Amino acid sequence: MVYSMMYGPERKAPCPMCTSFLSSWNGTAVNLRERAAIAVTARSPMERLLEYKKQRGFANLPFVSDMSGDYTRTYVNPDDADVPGFSVFTRGNGTTFHYYSGELSGAMADPGQDPRGAPDLDPLWLMLDLTREGRGTDWYPKLEYKQR
Repeated sequence: MVYSMMYGPERKAPCPMCTSFLSSWNGTAVNLRERAAIAVTARSPMERLLEYKKQRGFANLPFVSDMSGDYTRTYVNPDDADVPGFSVFTRGNGTTFHYYSGELSGAMADPGQDPRGAPDLDPLWLMLDLTREGRGTDWYPKLEYKQR
């Protein structure tokens, strides 16, 4: 499983939504990697990704740089756009096969609803779906919050 996050070279900071997602995955990765390999990639230099990983405490997530853009153009977006993506690969008979990919944009949103896609892989949004107010349309994760 490879998550392609929005942290291309033109971004000053990583995407808050991707960061929220990876915060959940960091904990899940301990169990998940017993059955599947997991990695995070972005169009940023490795040094930048490692600094981000350290800042966020993502000890359970391996990061890989896609500075060439080859992976992104092949499995996420042919135009090399800075959008999130999720791909799954499998091995059989000594060969690695591409099993699934999805560009996780908001294109499939129902009118008046928050887009689905990457958030559906994040337990945060699943849990908000179970509240009376649901996900709402006026709140999104941030990179930092004020102390309460």
